Amino acid sequence: MKRDINNIYLDALEYGEKQLLERQAVTRKQLQAYLEDKDYKFSTKEEKRLLSDLGREAFFIFEGDPSNRKYYLNIEGYFKLLDYRELSDARESSKEARKYVFVAILISITTLVVSIVLSIMSLKQKTVIENKQFEVIENIEHNTTRNLRAPRNTIDSKFPKLTR
Repeated sequence: MKRDINNIYLDALEYGEKQLLERQAVTRKQLQAYLEDKDYKFSTKEEKRLLSDLGREAFFIFEGDPSNRKYYLNIEGYFKLLDYRELSDARESSKEARKYVFVAILISITTLVVSIVLSIMSLKQKTVIENKQFEVIENIEHNTTRNLRAPRNTIDSKFPKLTR
């Protein structure tokens, strides 16, 4: 999963997850060094306070004296990281689905246009019926009317009787 933007909170959560999976605690100095390697600066008082708040929000204290405490990623922070990943995956899937929908709509429109053009072409063509076709139609009509006028017993005699 590649992010387009840097986010200090997500970077801290990913580092905490990596350390958690390796079953290693994180010190504040290690977290700060990791984030500084990712081009975050902690030179002002506000930036240092951000790092402290981040540590309290996403990590819980495991052991150690105040100057060198060890932390682990807490459950809430881990689930926030998982939620972020799910959201990113859903966005990627949505972008891919949009591409397929666009192609499907394009195919539908093309099919519709081809159907209309072929219908118009067939309507503009001359219809030619040969004499032989007229004779076949007249024979069908003649046979139908003759069967309708025939007495009932004549029709019944043409079909075998069904018995139970």
